Amino acid sequence: MTLKRRVFISNILMIVLPVLLFWVLMVGISGTVLVLNGVSFDSGTAEKIDFLENWHSSGLGIVFTGITMAIVIILTLTVNQLLTRNIIKRIMKPLDTLAAGARQFSENDLSFRLHYSDDDEFRPVCDTFNEMAARLEKNENSRKELIAGISHDLRSPLISIKMSVDGIKSGVAATSEQREKYLGIIENKTADLEHIIDQLFLFSKLDMDEFTTETQMVPCDAIIEDCIVELRDEYERRGLTLIARELPENMHISIDPLLFRRVVVNIFENAVKYKTAEKGEIRLEAAQKAGMAEITFTDNGPGVTPESLEKLFDVFYRADPSRNNVARPGERTGSGLGLAISAKIIAKMGGSIRAELPEAGGLAIVINLPLANQLPLVESNLRFADEYNDK
Repeated sequence: MTLKRRVFISNILMIVLPVLLFWVLMVGISGTVLVLNGVSFDSGTAEKIDFLENWHSSGLGIVFTGITMAIVIILTLTVNQLLTRNIIKRIMKPLDTLAAGARQFSENDLSFRLHYSDDDEFRPVCDTFNEMAARLEKNENSRKELIAGISHDLRSPLISIKMSVDGIKSGVAATSEQREKYLGIIENKTADLEHIIDQLFLFSKLDMDEFTTETQMVPCDAIIEDCIVELRDEYERRGLTLIARELPENMHISIDPLLFRRVVVNIFENAVKYKTAEKGEIRLEAAQKAGMAEITFTDNGPGVTPESLEKLFDVFYRADPSRNNVARPGERTGSGLGLAISAKIIAKMGGSIRAELPEAGGLAIVINLPLANQLPLVESNLRFADEYNDK
């Protein structure tokens, strides 16, 4: 029962009970007086009324009436106290529960949840508290994973750089070829560090909503084909074939082209990083579904477990614990932020992103973006620059 209904019933009882009690007492006293004074119940109504009026006006009647009123007042106050205490108890119980939850939060126990079963106005408050606690716990876990991931991903290239510098300083690299080898390692690992820092910087700006977008209305097929033309040679050298299939014409989307390219690159990087065959491939398709443009990237890699699908877009999440972030020859180590950044970018452009497991195997990344209104297209060169940090 809701508190509002309890208060309403209590107010009704505070009015009805005293009136009913007074009436019962007065009827009882009047009947007793008639019996004690020998007035027959068979007597006429007028005779009984005259007798009771005379009796109530007498000293004894006034005393009894006063006693009756005192009893009614005492009982009324008692009922009022009981009903008020019940209402206060119903209010204090959930407040105490919320206070207990706040104390647990102050002690950094974000796993604490409120257990409240009453179906009243405090139920949605407690449910909202638990939802907030779950989000805070997830954010705290993400923060810890972010710190651990940053530490791991920065430590590996730094160790390689340090070892290479020590090798040059100690004279291990005695020949020019060996020095070139060590300098090449330093150069590659410095590039890895630059990439990780760039990813972290972009992620932080997106997370704090400080990254401005420059939305344009562009043809979906044109921007996908442009990405493939620009990136095909690079990924072919790295063992990944880019294939465009079923790209409908005259389907326009509202996006920031630079950010969209970053999403495409992140998906390609993920496919390259985890492909098991020497030659992998990723297929791009697009279609209009439910008023949205749906763009699907499907690779032929090992895929992930069904339990990992929703976690792929968490920061520094790696579906396979055995993947220790050691790059293959010629490959860049992963920062663990690519898909997390992609999810934030797509959300910022009003879309959504998810992962699926195709029946044929591999992994599919599905992006849904809002269709653009049929306005004149923005004439823009869809060749992209890689300058994101100036935004």
